[in-house]
Amino acid sequence: MSSIEVDATPGVVEILRESCHDMRQPVASMFALAAAALAEPGLPHAARARLEQMVEQAEWLADLIQHSLQLAAPDAPGACGADLLRIASDVAAAECMTWPGEVRMVSQSRAVLTDVHPVLLRRMVANLVGNATRAAGPSGTVTVEVCRQQNSALLAVEDTGPGFGKIPAGLGLGLAAVSRNAIRHGGKVECGCGASGGTRVNLWLPLSASQLQAGGADSGLRDTWSTTSAISPTDSSVGRAGVG
Repeated sequence: MSSIEVDATPGVVEILRESCHDMRQPVASMFALAAAALAEPGLPHAARARLEQMVEQAEWLADLIQHSLQLAAPDAPGACGADLLRIASDVAAAECMTWPGEVRMVSQSRAVLTDVHPVLLRRMVANLVGNATRAAGPSGTVTVEVCRQQNSALLAVEDTGPGFGKIPAGLGLGLAAVSRNAIRHGGKVECGCGASGGTRVNLWLPLSASQLQAGGADSGLRDTWSTTSAISPTDSSVGRAGVG
């Protein structure tokens, strides 16, 4: 597999931060409108469930905006870590709200902890999964695997699309951002061919110090568990995917 490294452009970063500042008011309006709709008497259960999913996505957008505005270096490593497995599950569930294909979650670990800020980590995972679903197409399959190998956390995203370099122009922008942020946190991104002929992207990140001290690396099948679950976009509980 090949590694990718792309330098950040300060001017572009500043423009994006200014845009995030301007998005705060529309997001606040989304919360107010959703709250008013949820307060309507006799609201059908299906409509309530979808509104609650919309609120959850708006909350994620608000977290993303706040993270970008508050930190001088939004993608700098910090003490606030996150569970890669939990975030990957949430991202897969969110993707299935608008994508009709199949997302399969595979894991050999109950928790995969990194020292990457949870907002930044979700951005990274969402970029990879979003690229994969667009490449796979509406009838394709995307497999998201999370595991621990030695002292590293691994997220592998594989699709059934046409293969790396054969997707429409523009879909590589997220991959470049993921690679840049991975490198700044001591990790890397690798791209290659998947078993079905599509693209497989591996995101490697160091395990958190707390997990390493607790013996976080997988030591074989006796100490691991595995499950594969298809996430359906019509599932009323799809707002937060579970693995297990």
